[in-house]
Amino acid sequence: METKEKKISSKEIYKGKILDLFVDDVELPNGNKSKREVIRHCKASAVLAFDIKGDVILEDQYRYPYDDTIIEIPAGKADGNEDPLVTAKRELEEETGYKAENVEFLGSIYPSCAYTDEIIYIYLATGLTIGTQHLDADESLNYYKVSYDKLLQMINDGKIHDAKLLAAVAFYQAKYKKNK
Repeated sequence: METKEKKISSKEIYKGKILDLFVDDVELPNGNKSKREVIRHCKASAVLAFDIKGDVILEDQYRYPYDDTIIEIPAGKADGNEDPLVTAKRELEEETGYKAENVEFLGSIYPSCAYTDEIIYIYLATGLTIGTQHLDADESLNYYKVSYDKLLQMINDGKIHDAKLLAAVAFYQAKYKKNK
């Protein structure tokens, strides 16, 4: 059965710094018409970073939509058409001060596929050297390290809700921990 919808028209409702909101009229495969509210979002990257001891860098960052501090991994949006690998390296350094000797692509996710075209590219970083954190003017976060086992326990205890962190661990587990 055909599932693809056909865009008939699109109206921009809001143009913002990191997202644009559209209301599209679509024709469904069965011929019916409907509306789709779509958030167009720039590319983003996230980094699961391990230090030489095997500890993972985590961040506590307040997130206004949830009115809560969320445990996350270093991440951020691309500057223009910036390559996601460049974004990953830049965000790791900006948010934590660390530079990585080795950065490997793990996979990409669609965090909310029902209403946004956002894609987050997830990387593994190792061979870290410490530098100086230099946050954006509108950014405030604390970073710290935990053992990988502690991170898994935090997930099991329900303390981790961030989709990119959960996906990064799933990618890492599938690639490197599958035989254990």
